[in-house]
Amino acid sequence: MTERKFFLNPKMGTDLLLAASGEKTGGYTTANYIWDMLQTRNIIPALPAVEAYYKGLKEREIPSDDPRLVNVARVLDNLQLRLGPRRNFQ
Repeated sequence: MTERKFFLNPKMGTDLLLAASGEKTGGYTTANYIWDMLQTRNIIPALPAVEAYYKGLKEREIPSDDPRLVNVARVLDNLQLRLGPRRNFQ
């Protein structure tokens, strides 16, 4: 997709990552591919998408020192620090 000049903006990348992170079965290939595309283009997805992707990675049998998991955790921590504590208003 990157060789074909596929257009991917932060909003579209966030939406795709959030949708792909909902995958409960399988190898999480689509979500990993979208994450890699976003990282290659230096696009940081929105906090809900990063949280969903992180939770999906944690559900799988991945070693805690896996580079992808470490990178996602770092991005998630940075976003949480930047945006502050989240509150749910209902």
